[in-house]
Amino acid sequence: MTAAAVDTRRTSGRRRAALVGAWLVATALLVVCARSVDWHRAAAVLASARPGWIALAVAANAAILPCMALFWRALRPASEPPVSVGRMLEVASTATAVMNTVPFGAGHAAAVVLLVRRASTSQRGALSVLALDQLGEGVVKVTLFLLVAALVPMPAWMRAGVVTTSLAVAVWLATLVVASKWAVELRVLHDARRSASALLYVAATKVAEAGAIVAVQRAFGVAVTPAGTVVVLAAAILGTIVPVAPGNLGTYEASAFLAYRYLGVAPETALGMAIAQHVAFILPSVGIGYGFVSARTVGLRAAES
Repeated sequence: MTAAAVDTRRTSGRRRAALVGAWLVATALLVVCARSVDWHRAAAVLASARPGWIALAVAANAAILPCMALFWRALRPASEPPVSVGRMLEVASTATAVMNTVPFGAGHAAAVVLLVRRASTSQRGALSVLALDQLGEGVVKVTLFLLVAALVPMPAWMRAGVVTTSLAVAVWLATLVVASKWAVELRVLHDARRSASALLYVAATKVAEAGAIVAVQRAFGVAVTPAGTVVVLAAAILGTIVPVAPGNLGTYEASAFLAYRYLGVAPETALGMAIAQHVAFILPSVGIGYGFVSARTVGLRAAES
Protein backbone atom coordinates (compact mmCIF):
# COMPACT_ATOMS: atom_id res chain seq x y z
CA MET A 1 0.00 0.00 0.00
CA THR A 2 1.39 3.39 -1.00
CA ALA A 3 1.97 6.24 1.46
CA ALA A 4 -0.78 8.26 -0.23
CA ALA A 5 -3.26 5.42 0.27
CA VAL A 6 -2.28 5.12 3.93
CA ASP A 7 -2.80 8.88 4.43
CA THR A 8 -6.18 8.66 2.69
CA ARG A 9 -7.27 5.82 4.96
CA ARG A 10 -6.12 7.69 8.04
CA THR A 11 -7.96 10.84 6.96
CA SER A 12 -11.10 8.81 6.25
CA GLY A 13 -10.79 7.11 9.62
CA ARG A 14 -10.45 10.41 11.46
CA ARG A 15 -13.42 11.83 9.56
CA ARG A 16 -15.53 8.78 10.39
CA ALA A 17 -14.52 8.91 14.05
CA ALA A 18 -15.34 12.63 14.25
CA LEU A 19 -18.75 12.13 12.65
CA VAL A 20 -19.64 9.19 14.88
CA GLY A 21 -18.42 11.18 17.89
CA ALA A 22 -20.62 14.12 16.87
CA TRP A 23 -23.60 11.79 16.52
CA LEU A 24 -22.96 10.31 19.98
CA VAL A 25 -22.72 13.79 21.50
CA ALA A 26 -25.92 14.85 19.71
CA THR A 27 -27.68 11.74 21.01
CA ALA A 28 -26.47 12.39 24.54
CA LEU A 29 -27.67 16.00 24.40
CA LEU A 30 -31.05 14.88 23.07
CA VAL A 31 -31.40 12.43 25.97
CA VAL A 32 -30.48 15.13 28.50
CA CYS A 33 -33.00 17.53 26.99
CA ALA A 34 -35.71 14.85 26.88
CA ARG A 35 -35.12 13.84 30.50
CA SER A 36 -35.49 17.42 31.67
CA VAL A 37 -39.03 17.60 30.24
CA ASP A 38 -41.95 16.50 32.42
CA TRP A 39 -43.47 14.37 29.68
CA HIS A 40 -46.35 13.10 31.86
CA ARG A 41 -47.47 16.64 32.48
CA ALA A 42 -46.90 17.61 28.86
CA ALA A 43 -48.92 14.60 27.67
CA ALA A 44 -51.76 15.48 30.02
CA VAL A 45 -51.77 19.05 28.73
CA LEU A 46 -51.63 18.04 25.07
CA ALA A 47 -54.43 15.48 25.60
CA SER A 48 -56.85 18.34 26.24
CA ALA A 49 -55.84 20.19 23.06
CA ARG A 50 -56.88 19.66 19.45
CA PRO A 51 -54.10 17.56 17.86
CA GLY A 52 -54.49 19.06 14.39
CA TRP A 53 -53.70 22.55 15.64
CA ILE A 54 -50.74 21.27 17.69
CA ALA A 55 -49.37 19.58 14.56
CA LEU A 56 -49.77 22.88 12.70
CA ALA A 57 -47.87 24.64 15.49
CA VAL A 58 -45.00 22.16 15.11
CA ALA A 59 -44.98 22.70 11.33
CA ALA A 60 -44.95 26.49 11.76
CA ASN A 61 -41.98 26.28 14.13
CA ALA A 62 -40.21 23.96 11.67
CA ALA A 63 -40.54 26.72 9.06
CA ILE A 64 -38.21 28.83 11.20
CA LEU A 65 -35.22 26.73 10.12
CA PRO A 66 -35.41 27.38 6.33
CA CYS A 67 -35.79 31.10 7.07
CA MET A 68 -32.76 30.93 9.33
CA ALA A 69 -30.77 29.11 6.64
CA LEU A 70 -31.62 31.83 4.11
CA PHE A 71 -30.70 34.47 6.68
CA TRP A 72 -27.26 32.99 7.29
CA ARG A 73 -26.73 32.49 3.58
CA ALA A 74 -27.47 36.18 2.99
CA LEU A 75 -24.97 37.17 5.69
CA ARG A 76 -22.01 35.24 4.24
CA PRO A 77 -19.34 37.53 2.79
CA ALA A 78 -19.52 37.93 -0.98
CA SER A 79 -15.94 36.66 -1.26
CA GLU A 80 -16.85 33.24 0.17
CA PRO A 81 -17.57 30.31 -2.19
CA PRO A 82 -21.30 29.75 -2.82
CA VAL A 83 -23.19 27.27 -0.66
CA SER A 84 -26.52 25.62 -1.43
CA VAL A 85 -29.68 26.33 0.55
CA GLY A 86 -29.88 22.63 1.46
CA ARG A 87 -26.40 22.60 2.93
CA MET A 88 -27.06 25.80 4.87
CA LEU A 89 -30.32 24.28 6.14
CA GLU A 90 -28.30 21.38 7.51
CA VAL A 91 -25.89 23.78 9.22
CA ALA A 92 -28.63 25.99 10.67
CA SER A 93 -30.71 23.02 11.86
CA THR A 94 -27.77 21.30 13.53
CA ALA A 95 -26.61 24.52 15.21
CA THR A 96 -30.15 25.23 16.40
CA ALA A 97 -30.40 21.75 17.90
CA VAL A 98 -27.22 22.40 19.89
CA MET A 99 -28.42 25.86 20.94
CA ASN A 100 -31.60 24.31 22.33
CA THR A 101 -29.85 21.56 24.28
CA VAL A 102 -26.67 23.20 25.63
CA PRO A 103 -26.81 26.64 27.33
CA PHE A 104 -24.21 29.41 27.54
CA GLY A 105 -23.02 29.84 23.97
CA ALA A 106 -22.14 26.25 23.04
CA GLY A 107 -24.59 26.41 20.14
CA HIS A 108 -22.96 29.53 18.74
CA ALA A 109 -19.53 27.90 18.90
CA ALA A 110 -20.98 24.89 17.09
CA ALA A 111 -22.43 27.22 14.46
CA VAL A 112 -18.97 28.62 13.69
CA VAL A 113 -17.49 25.11 13.37
CA LEU A 114 -20.35 23.97 11.13
CA LEU A 115 -20.10 27.02 8.89
CA VAL A 116 -16.39 26.35 8.43
CA ARG A 117 -16.55 22.60 7.91
CA ARG A 118 -19.94 22.06 6.24
CA ALA A 119 -20.53 25.36 4.44
CA SER A 120 -16.99 26.03 3.14
CA THR A 121 -16.80 29.32 5.03
CA SER A 122 -13.56 30.85 6.28
CA GLN A 123 -13.16 31.28 10.01
CA ARG A 124 -13.39 35.06 9.73
CA GLY A 125 -16.44 34.68 7.50
CA ALA A 126 -18.12 32.32 9.99
CA LEU A 127 -17.46 34.70 12.87
CA SER A 128 -18.88 37.59 10.85
CA VAL A 129 -22.03 35.57 10.10
CA LEU A 130 -22.46 34.89 13.81
CA ALA A 131 -21.89 38.56 14.71
CA LEU A 132 -24.34 39.77 12.06
CA ASP A 133 -26.83 37.09 13.09
CA GLN A 134 -26.88 38.47 16.62
CA LEU A 135 -27.31 41.99 15.24
CA GLY A 136 -30.16 41.02 12.90
CA GLU A 137 -31.92 39.08 15.63
CA GLY A 138 -31.49 42.01 17.99
CA VAL A 139 -32.85 44.58 15.56
CA VAL A 140 -35.97 42.50 14.82
CA LYS A 141 -36.52 41.77 18.53
CA VAL A 142 -36.29 45.46 19.44
CA THR A 143 -38.70 46.28 16.60
CA LEU A 144 -41.09 43.68 18.01
CA PHE A 145 -40.82 45.20 21.48
CA LEU A 146 -41.58 48.65 20.07
CA LEU A 147 -44.62 47.17 18.31
CA VAL A 148 -45.85 45.78 21.63
CA ALA A 149 -45.41 49.20 23.25
CA ALA A 150 -47.42 50.79 20.45
CA LEU A 151 -50.26 48.26 20.57
CA VAL A 152 -50.84 47.67 24.27
CA PRO A 153 -49.58 49.00 27.62
CA MET A 154 -46.37 47.06 28.23
CA PRO A 155 -46.34 44.95 31.42
CA ALA A 156 -44.08 46.40 34.09
CA TRP A 157 -41.97 43.22 34.28
CA MET A 158 -41.14 43.54 30.58
CA ARG A 159 -39.95 47.15 30.58
CA ALA A 160 -36.56 46.68 32.21
CA GLY A 161 -35.72 43.76 29.92
CA VAL A 162 -36.80 45.68 26.83
CA VAL A 163 -34.69 48.72 27.75
CA THR A 164 -31.65 46.56 28.49
CA THR A 165 -32.01 44.64 25.23
CA SER A 166 -32.46 47.81 23.20
CA LEU A 167 -29.32 49.38 24.67
CA ALA A 168 -27.31 46.19 24.05
CA VAL A 169 -28.43 46.07 20.40
CA ALA A 170 -27.58 49.75 19.90
CA VAL A 171 -24.08 49.22 21.30
CA TRP A 172 -23.56 46.09 19.18
CA LEU A 173 -24.71 47.90 16.03
CA ALA A 174 -22.29 50.75 16.66
CA THR A 175 -19.48 48.29 17.35
CA LEU A 176 -20.02 46.37 14.11
CA VAL A 177 -20.36 49.54 12.03
CA VAL A 178 -17.00 50.75 13.33
CA ALA A 179 -15.43 47.31 12.85
CA SER A 180 -16.73 47.13 9.27
CA LYS A 181 -14.25 49.86 8.29
CA TRP A 182 -11.45 47.32 8.72
CA ALA A 183 -13.20 43.94 8.43
CA VAL A 184 -14.35 43.33 4.86
CA GLU A 185 -16.50 40.43 6.09
CA LEU A 186 -18.82 42.98 7.73
CA ARG A 187 -19.26 45.13 4.63
CA VAL A 188 -22.78 43.74 4.20
CA LEU A 189 -23.78 46.46 6.67
CA HIS A 190 -23.06 49.00 3.93
CA ASP A 191 -25.18 47.14 1.36
CA ALA A 192 -28.75 48.32 1.92
CA ARG A 193 -30.29 45.71 -0.38
CA ARG A 194 -28.54 42.72 1.21
CA SER A 195 -29.14 44.04 4.71
CA ALA A 196 -32.85 44.49 4.01
CA SER A 197 -33.23 40.99 2.57
CA ALA A 198 -31.39 39.50 5.55
CA LEU A 199 -33.69 41.33 7.98
CA LEU A 200 -36.72 40.07 6.07
CA TYR A 201 -35.55 36.48 6.54
CA VAL A 202 -35.07 36.90 10.28
CA ALA A 203 -38.41 38.71 10.52
CA ALA A 204 -39.98 35.71 8.78
CA THR A 205 -38.74 33.49 11.62
CA LYS A 206 -40.73 35.61 14.09
CA VAL A 207 -43.81 35.48 11.86
CA ALA A 208 -43.54 31.68 11.78
CA GLU A 209 -43.16 31.58 15.57
CA ALA A 210 -46.19 33.85 15.97
CA GLY A 211 -48.15 31.53 13.66
CA ALA A 212 -47.25 28.60 15.90
CA ILE A 213 -48.46 30.53 18.95
CA VAL A 214 -51.79 31.23 17.25
CA ALA A 215 -52.13 27.52 16.38
CA VAL A 216 -51.62 26.58 20.04
CA GLN A 217 -54.26 29.12 21.08
CA ARG A 218 -56.69 27.58 18.60
CA ALA A 219 -55.80 24.12 19.90
CA PHE A 220 -57.06 25.17 23.33
CA GLY A 221 -60.03 27.10 21.96
CA VAL A 222 -58.78 30.41 23.37
CA ALA A 223 -59.37 33.61 21.42
CA VAL A 224 -56.44 36.02 21.71
CA THR A 225 -56.24 39.26 19.76
CA PRO A 226 -53.34 39.82 17.31
CA ALA A 227 -51.92 42.38 19.75
CA GLY A 228 -52.12 39.82 22.53
CA THR A 229 -50.30 37.26 20.42
CA VAL A 230 -47.51 39.77 19.82
CA VAL A 231 -47.27 40.27 23.60
CA VAL A 232 -46.91 36.50 24.13
CA LEU A 233 -44.26 36.27 21.40
CA ALA A 234 -42.32 39.21 22.85
CA ALA A 235 -42.51 37.72 26.34
CA ALA A 236 -41.23 34.33 25.15
CA ILE A 237 -38.37 35.99 23.28
CA LEU A 238 -37.47 38.20 26.22
CA GLY A 239 -37.51 35.28 28.63
CA THR A 240 -35.16 33.20 26.50
CA ILE A 241 -32.60 35.79 25.35
CA VAL A 242 -30.04 34.35 27.77
CA PRO A 243 -30.07 30.50 27.59
CA VAL A 244 -29.74 29.35 31.20
CA ALA A 245 -31.14 25.82 30.88
CA PRO A 246 -31.39 23.12 28.20
CA GLY A 247 -34.05 24.21 25.75
CA ASN A 248 -34.86 27.21 27.99
CA LEU A 249 -37.07 24.85 29.94
CA GLY A 250 -38.86 26.72 32.70
CA THR A 251 -37.94 30.23 31.58
CA TYR A 252 -39.94 29.91 28.35
CA GLU A 253 -43.01 28.54 30.13
CA ALA A 254 -42.80 31.17 32.86
CA SER A 255 -42.58 34.03 30.35
CA ALA A 256 -45.47 32.75 28.23
CA PHE A 257 -47.56 32.05 31.36
CA LEU A 258 -47.05 35.59 32.66
CA ALA A 259 -48.03 37.02 29.28
CA TYR A 260 -51.22 34.96 29.11
CA ARG A 261 -52.13 35.90 32.68
CA TYR A 262 -51.57 39.57 31.77
CA LEU A 263 -54.04 39.05 28.93
CA GLY A 264 -56.61 37.63 31.35
CA VAL A 265 -56.36 33.92 30.50
CA ALA A 266 -57.24 31.56 33.37
CA PRO A 267 -54.17 30.17 35.21
CA GLU A 268 -54.75 26.51 34.26
CA THR A 269 -55.29 27.33 30.60
CA ALA A 270 -52.36 29.78 30.56
CA LEU A 271 -50.01 27.12 31.96
CA GLY A 272 -51.31 24.49 29.54
CA MET A 273 -50.79 26.75 26.52
CA ALA A 274 -47.32 27.76 27.71
CA ILE A 275 -46.25 24.11 28.00
CA ALA A 276 -47.81 23.10 24.67
CA GLN A 277 -46.30 26.13 22.98
CA HIS A 278 -42.79 25.20 24.15
CA VAL A 279 -43.16 21.52 23.25
CA ALA A 280 -44.27 22.53 19.74
CA PHE A 281 -41.16 24.71 19.51
CA ILE A 282 -38.66 22.20 20.90
CA LEU A 283 -39.70 19.22 18.75
CA PRO A 284 -38.63 20.66 15.36
CA SER A 285 -35.83 22.81 16.81
CA VAL A 286 -34.02 19.80 18.24
CA GLY A 287 -35.41 16.95 16.16
CA ILE A 288 -34.59 18.24 12.67
CA GLY A 289 -30.95 18.99 13.48
CA TYR A 290 -30.56 15.60 15.16
CA GLY A 291 -32.10 14.02 12.07
CA PHE A 292 -29.51 15.67 9.81
CA VAL A 293 -26.63 14.41 11.98
CA SER A 294 -28.09 10.90 12.17
CA ALA A 295 -28.76 10.73 8.41
CA ARG A 296 -25.21 11.82 7.62
CA THR A 297 -23.77 9.25 10.04
CA VAL A 298 -25.88 6.44 8.60
CA GLY A 299 -25.06 7.55 5.03
CA LEU A 300 -21.32 7.46 5.71
CA ARG A 301 -21.52 3.99 7.22
CA ALA A 302 -23.58 2.74 4.28
CA ALA A 303 -21.11 4.20 1.77
CA GLU A 304 -18.18 2.52 3.50
CA SER A 305 -19.90 -0.83 3.67
